[in-house]
Amino acid sequence: MDDRLQRVLAGQESVSSTSIMGPDGRKTVAIVVDYAWAPNNEEIATLVETLEAHGWIGEEAGAWFQVMNSIDSVVVDKVPVSALLDIYHLDGVVVIEMQNLMVPFNGVASEAVRSMPSDVYSASTYSRGYYGEGVVIAVLDTGVDNEHRALNDFDDIDDEPDSDPTSYNDQKWVAGFDATSSASNPDGSVDPDDGNGHGTHVAATALGTGGSQRVHTGSGMGAYLVDVKVLTDSGGGGTDPGENSQTSVRGIQWVIDNKDTDWGNNASSRGIDIASMSFGSIGSPLNPDDEGDNGSSAESRLVNQARDAGIVCIVAMGNDGAKRVPSPASADGAISIGSADDRNSVNRTDDVMASYSNWGPRLDDGDDDEWDELKPDVTAFGTGIMSATAATGPSFPGQPERPLADDGYESKDGTSMATPLVSGIVASLLQADDSLSPEDIRNILRNSSEARGSPTEPDISNRWNEKWGFGLVDASCALDFVLDRTCTPLEDSGEIIITPPPGEEGLGEDVSMSAPVNQTLYLSGNLLSVEGSTDTSENDYVEVQIKFEQFYDDGESLELTNWLAADGTVEDWYFDITVDDGWVDEDEAYTLIYARALTEVGEASVVDVRVVRFARMTVSISEPPLGTALVGLVEFSGTVEGTEHDRVEFKIDSQDWQLGDDLDSQEEGTQAWSFTWDSTQVSDGSHRISLRMVNASGVASEVVKRTYEVDNLPAAPNFAFTGTVGVYDGELPVNSAVAGTVLEVRFGVRNIGDLDASEVYLTLDGEGSDSSTYPSEAIVTSLDEGESAQVRLYWWATQAGTHDVTLSIDPTQVYEDPDRSDNTYTFSFVVEERPVEPMLRFLPGAARTTPDIPTPSVPYDIKLRVDNIGQTDAGPLVLRLQYWDDGWIGDQNDTLSLVPGSSTVSGYSYAQFEDVRRDAGVVRYRALLDGTGVEIAHNELQFNVTIADAQKGSKVPVSLTPGEVAVDFVGLDDGGILFTTIDGELHARTITSRLALVGGVVLEENWGGELAVYQRDDGLVQLAWTRRSLSLEGYILTDIAMTSISASGKTTPKHFHMPALKLSEGSYYGFTLDQHDGTMVLAGYHRDLSTSGS
Repeated sequence: MDDRLQRVLAGQESVSSTSIMGPDGRKTVAIVVDYAWAPNNEEIATLVETLEAHGWIGEEAGAWFQVMNSIDSVVVDKVPVSALLDIYHLDGVVVIEMQNLMVPFNGVASEAVRSMPSDVYSASTYSRGYYGEGVVIAVLDTGVDNEHRALNDFDDIDDEPDSDPTSYNDQKWVAGFDATSSASNPDGSVDPDDGNGHGTHVAATALGTGGSQRVHTGSGMGAYLVDVKVLTDSGGGGTDPGENSQTSVRGIQWVIDNKDTDWGNNASSRGIDIASMSFGSIGSPLNPDDEGDNGSSAESRLVNQARDAGIVCIVAMGNDGAKRVPSPASADGAISIGSADDRNSVNRTDDVMASYSNWGPRLDDGDDDEWDELKPDVTAFGTGIMSATAATGPSFPGQPERPLADDGYESKDGTSMATPLVSGIVASLLQADDSLSPEDIRNILRNSSEARGSPTEPDISNRWNEKWGFGLVDASCALDFVLDRTCTPLEDSGEIIITPPPGEEGLGEDVSMSAPVNQTLYLSGNLLSVEGSTDTSENDYVEVQIKFEQFYDDGESLELTNWLAADGTVEDWYFDITVDDGWVDEDEAYTLIYARALTEVGEASVVDVRVVRFARMTVSISEPPLGTALVGLVEFSGTVEGTEHDRVEFKIDSQDWQLGDDLDSQEEGTQAWSFTWDSTQVSDGSHRISLRMVNASGVASEVVKRTYEVDNLPAAPNFAFTGTVGVYDGELPVNSAVAGTVLEVRFGVRNIGDLDASEVYLTLDGEGSDSSTYPSEAIVTSLDEGESAQVRLYWWATQAGTHDVTLSIDPTQVYEDPDRSDNTYTFSFVVEERPVEPMLRFLPGAARTTPDIPTPSVPYDIKLRVDNIGQTDAGPLVLRLQYWDDGWIGDQNDTLSLVPGSSTVSGYSYAQFEDVRRDAGVVRYRALLDGTGVEIAHNELQFNVTIADAQKGSKVPVSLTPGEVAVDFVGLDDGGILFTTIDGELHARTITSRLALVGGVVLEENWGGELAVYQRDDGLVQLAWTRRSLSLEGYILTDIAMTSISASGKTTPKHFHMPALKLSEGSYYGFTLDQHDGTMVLAGYHRDLSTSGS
């Protein structure tokens, strides 16, 4: 029996984040039941019978119950304390664990670990072409807002944030799973959002591209993302800042199950290679001297299984600043990461251990392997890490979907930040050698790290330190280990030394190049490795240098590089460089690579020389133009350039490569190609075509990708569900309800087709009764092409049991939807029996204060809601309110004369109290309910109220007309102008210097939705917006209007620009204004479907 559970049995209170009051009058516990073998169906049934005998509410009522696949355990919560000893005595049960409470462990770092290039260190993994390409990292965290520009694609071109992660030609996201939701689809199609901000920051630290500016790049920026949400947006729950480990266990199991899954993206993004886990268990009052665990917890054993499956598990050590190794960092199979502070400099000499980082060794697990206890494995930088910011805020008016993360960055501290830095480095190592096992990776990281501190366990290891582990991680040296090279010293400054070209004389023929081989042909964009050795027996050389010089057919030459310092050691050196596309010249005769060694005074050895040539292999598409709608047989054509011409291959989406065109035999140069493709082989919609040239030696060019719209079928809407489906009882989200409840189901629908739709019919089908008051069907009056709408349907759940609920779009098939597979969505929902007698409960959110944030010395109201989920009225009842001050004191009373019952909805009544506090801080309250029908197990509610010197809202409120929404604001020297919209009009509202709203003017009666504003040098504000008008033929047209406006609201005459487009065929969007030499400049985009132009 877990020591913590023994303390609960002895009388201490449960700390489970999902605890409820059990039939024994005590808070329930969350446990993991460990068996000596994989429990069979009979043993599982016996466990369930034992639980139910003690009043366990069961899965139907919302309890967690999961039989694990990879470990011999069952995970269960809401377990009555009285059941523990009976479970303890069941046949086959060997351990009952308490579920751990899990929390997230909250540009210089990448350079300091020698992942990215810097001016301080010459060697880096990135500069040598290794940055995680073709490796898949699963980030297990609070979810990832992967629409952020650093996370949505690889090339950071045309990467406007989009809620659809598959909308990019080169998407980073390949799969996802929400382990915190019982309704999450396990097929990898779910894209969990991050309402906390932790997971997005972690993911970008590992594999973010840094956006188009390439700033704050991840250490493995070429890797793919699998988004696994194992922590809720709050990062905790209950009265403690943590949540039960059941969701973490579920997420790790899902990762194991999908080690080799084909995500349908491409061959290089299959399965999962790395699991990055920036979370772990926290201490609790049940274990006051907690030093973590010995690697035997459920999540630790699952990490071991993941390691055995071939997944590299990188896990944070935690932020207690104490000798404590939390789970799952305690797992034998975990590569556990501590945190260092780089002090905001690339130079590593001033780095220190972060004060918050936990240290080891781990508690002994009793086996013969003493190395298991050496935690952490290595340290990395985790303080002041700048990385991507999630969109954690609420939705805004006019935005049907949640806000999207864009290009924001923020700084965070913690072993959580150090962990993904190492995950990205590991991705670079697996790119270099994908045959490495997790234990190979651990040994490479340990042996390549920079040793810090004195050995703590010298009898076991002569370098492991209790805080630094085996040392501070060094990405470049780790890559050298993989490539079987000598590490480039950290002292190498990397400066370029420029000297005259080499002559025939020198100290001796001491430098020898082993690679490349003479007459080797290298393609642009590929890595060219120069390797060799130096004989230092006669001369004391301190450096080896490399230079490239290109010679042409006319006898002229050009130095492609200056003399550059080689990496490695003087005796065993190497130099990696990517062949620049500009080095490819049709007039090239050959290129010479020079290598020489220098003494400390600058004397050089005899130069060694190799002869190479450069070429490029490229394929380009000239037809059809981008934006062309593909119909029937389509001819693709273009040109190739390269050597040993052989063939052009293509593939559609993630299908296999197939032959496009057999090229004429040609040694090198350019050649035209073409082939015809039958577009009716695929469904209508957006499809990506990829092309490459393959030469006679089997070498392939870079892949060129284009996305086209296939439009063989007549124009039609294409409906799909968007976002997540939520079930609400009143305004509260619920996972279960009692029979007779009218539930509100909220979801989004989207028209991804090529035709507007109107009167779109939607239905909800679930076990229950019909109600004219609460309809289970609805009509969306208008759903234009590309638009989405939020829908609410009602379900009168009158039948108890676990039911499948199906949502349908256009079930009567009024529209010719080309893909009906996504027109239905089904989920399971638990409906409990609604009792006849009164059943009184405090539901989540039952306690509210007015104001929301009370302030010191100001009275505030406490409003408590009591719900009756039974059918019979209850009352009278007395509600008492107490507060904690070394014991429960105070006794305010309020009487509830009636709490109504109902057969359809939960009745409720409110009690109200007043209190005042002089000091800021947290006040702990307890509400006690007395009266006929009150059950002792449900008569108490405990909650906290925070008193703070803060006020919600703005100092100066602005009163707008109901339905009026602000869209832009310009602050002027003497006031400002607020731009708003209401009923399709665009208004300008004048604000005085005293911040008073004094009036306004209507700028446009038929606003088209686009607006750009700019304060000019003369004090006026320039405006440009889209407007709509009706043509004589009855078409709605759109063009651009301009004017300028003063602080008092006076406007200059309007003028109009650009051809008027039919609204059904095009639009103007994305406006920006600027001023140059007294001239106003408007930039933007337009789309004209009638001419296929943009």
